[in-house]
This record gives sequence, structure tokens and C-alpha cells, in this order.
Amino acid sequence: ADEPTTALDVTIQAQILQMMNDLKKKFNTSMILITHDLGVVAQTCDKVAIMYAGRIVESGTTKDIYEEISHHPYTIGLFNSIPIMDKDAARLSPIPGLMPDPMIKRAGCSFSERCPHCMERCKIEQPGDYTRDSHMISCFLFENSWGKNKEGQKEA
Repeated sequence: ADEPTTALDVTIQAQILQMMNDLKKKFNTSMILITHDLGVVAQTCDKVAIMYAGRIVESGTTKDIYEEISHHPYTIGLFNSIPIMDKDAARLSPIPGLMPDPMIKRAGCSFSERCPHCMERCKIEQPGDYTRDSHMISCFLFENSWGKNKEGQKEA
């Protein structure tokens, strides 16, 4: 389902998600949910893939994504941009810079121009997929502390 709850009020959103979960159970099948709503992902999904510019930059179980402290810099940016209902909360932290043009193939990591941890290597070389158990992160920051996935980078 592609953005099944966008622009719906919370009551209708809950009904749609419940119906989708009921159908998933009834037919004993999986469901692919494409959304920018991280709250919906947390409530609905067993496994999560975070994409940036057509590439999966991080994937894992919902627990990996929502409870681990190790994340791809883009995932950190996403979580920092979630509004928190707290009167003392600071302003939202947008990810600086612009999305790359998807029509232009670039060398290196697609997030390098916006990444606060960008190294020269990131601009010229595509990072591999580094894994720990069910959690995968495609970022050179994890090269020495996580195992290398032999399959390499997956494109969407």
C-alpha cells in the first residue's frame, strides 16, 4: 500500500490500518507499506527499510529501527524531524540541503552532500551493507564495527 493513510484524520487512519492488518491475517500474507509516517510504521510493520534517493540505506526489524542506538545518518535525521508534543521542545531539525536529482547518477553515497559525517571517501565510493544480526546499515561509519554483507548494496 502506497501512503494509505496520508491526509486522513486519525479515526479513519486507524480504521484503514486495522482493515489492512485484518486482511493480512485473514489471507496469511505479507504487506508492503510505503509511507513517510514513522508512527504508522512503528504500529504496523514487522520489518522496516529506510530509503534515500532510491537506495535502501538501513533495514531491520521494527525493534532494530526504533530501539537501537546505531543508525544511518539519514535515519537519525528522520527521527530528529518528528514533532514531539512537549511545550519545552525545540524547533524541528530539518535535514539540511536538497535531495539529489534522481536523473543524475552520482558516484559515492547519495546522502553524502547532506550528511554531517561525510568523509571524502563517501563522495567517490558507494558504501557496502554492514550488518549486525537482522540490522543492516549502508554507511562507512559502520565498516569497522559491523560485518560486511556479501550481497552488497540493493537498489530500488
